[in-house]
Amino acid sequence: MIISIVGHSGSGKTTLITRLVPILKQRGFKIAVIKHARDFEIDKEGKDSHRIWQSGADVAIVSNDKTAMILGRGMKLEEICRFFEDYDVVLTEGFSSEPTNKIVVLDEANPRLEKFSGNIIAVVSDSDVPGFKTFRKHDIERLAEFIVGIIRGIKGKNF
Repeated sequence: MIISIVGHSGSGKTTLITRLVPILKQRGFKIAVIKHARDFEIDKEGKDSHRIWQSGADVAIVSNDKTAMILGRGMKLEEICRFFEDYDVVLTEGFSSEPTNKIVVLDEANPRLEKFSGNIIAVVSDSDVPGFKTFRKHDIERLAEFIVGIIRGIKGKNF
């Protein structure tokens, strides 16, 4: 199951995710997070991993005993998520144009939903948004319970 956390820059998407993940983990769920980042490069020229990547591999995984990093060329969200098929939920930050379930984070500077399309399952805002299930930014527990309900609805009540 994929849930995209979307919103304008500075709206609190990352903060929301970093607060949701520990709660969902505490409830026993296996969680993956994928962050969309423009113009982001992680590899350093001259390093072996960079040379391997430059060789033209479609996907390269760089790992040690603490961390693994997947490098993929122009991979779509659907392709990336295949790496996480055995996870209970994949939270993404961004990917607002992808056809995923979305939780929109609104802030006072940009309180409008018009930019966001697709299946909006909830809105996180400081005020009510008519027609949408709305959660306050400080009410992470209630939002987590909402997500748990969706996961259990898909995977079965005993999950």
